[in-house]
Amino acid sequence: MAHPAAPSQFEDHLVWAFLHTFLHFRLIHSAVDGPEGQWFVQIVADGRIHHLTDTQDAFDFVLDILEIIHEGQEDGR
Repeated sequence: MAHPAAPSQFEDHLVWAFLHTFLHFRLIHSAVDGPEGQWFVQIVADGRIHHLTDTQDAFDFVLDILEIIHEGQEDGR
């Protein structure tokens, strides 16, 4: 599944929005939401699957991706 379904829990909506955006711009390969705020994310097609165990873990993952993007933008200047 390449695109995550919209989550039912409010606190996961922001994570879902970022992951969906990352998918749209091909920064990650796939993301699937699991039960109780869990996420399963794959950055490249043949890469390992990251199991994000809860909403906080997912937020940390999103922040890591945003930091990588930010560093890439600074290096390009």
